[in-house]
Amino acid sequence: MKRTGSQDKRKHIAELEMEEYTEIAPYLDDYVVEFPSEIEIDQTIRALEAHMPGQMSDHLQQSPGRSLKELFQLVWGEVMIFHKSYWLVCALLLLCGFWLGTRSTINPYMSGLVLVPVPFVLGLLEVFKGRDLGLMEIELTCKITAQQLMLTRLIVVLAANMAFVVLLMLAVSGGAGGSISWGAIGLWYTQLIIAAGASLWLAMRVRGGTAVSIFLVVWFGLLWLVLSNPQFITLVQSIQTPVLIALALCGVILLISQIGQMTRKYTSQTERGYSFDIDHG
Repeated sequence: MKRTGSQDKRKHIAELEMEEYTEIAPYLDDYVVEFPSEIEIDQTIRALEAHMPGQMSDHLQQSPGRSLKELFQLVWGEVMIFHKSYWLVCALLLLCGFWLGTRSTINPYMSGLVLVPVPFVLGLLEVFKGRDLGLMEIELTCKITAQQLMLTRLIVVLAANMAFVVLLMLAVSGGAGGSISWGAIGLWYTQLIIAAGASLWLAMRVRGGTAVSIFLVVWFGLLWLVLSNPQFITLVQSIQTPVLIALALCGVILLISQIGQMTRKYTSQTERGYSFDIDHG
């Protein structure tokens, strides 16, 4: 009975409030407040900056994007918090490269093509872990924005993979008992840039784990077709330097375009109330 009485009381109050709103609603139409435009908001911010302390004003001026120096200062911190298994996998891949140099029945430098882009592709799991774990909104509230975190992680992964290529060449050449092949290094770096751009394009559209799985399956399948056919191996080995440079430039353009798209898509401008799409699956 008490619950019924309480519900009736709340219902009665709601009805009274509705009646009062109905009475004053016609008068509220005369006081419509329009939401300010983006230009007006920016003009207001610029006008207020002149009345703020110097340090705060400088901070606001730098907020659209930190300087390159400040961005690189974040790299070391990201290296420290990268999942330890990532670096362990990279070390195991180097051991695999040494094993290919000693046991591979085909050209070990061609066999190394299988391993070259793997660290970057696996590193995309770290780059997009905030998005895939549903933590993007939390990262948007941090001093370091989600955009800057993802870009910093991408720098770490790309730099690590470029160093990995050099170490892999040393491992393969050491296992094979031969000298460093500069032609193979050029081929590996070209392959890395193309694979980095393509895998980043895929990761921008589906979840990180799915993107990594799809890319590695397709990548290993294509390389298996190439390495199992002597004619394809000969064709790859005969690629001239100008062609490699052209392919590398195409890969660089693709990679830069995807990085630009990533920084635009995961920007912190959503703090003003715009929609924020992070659901890819």
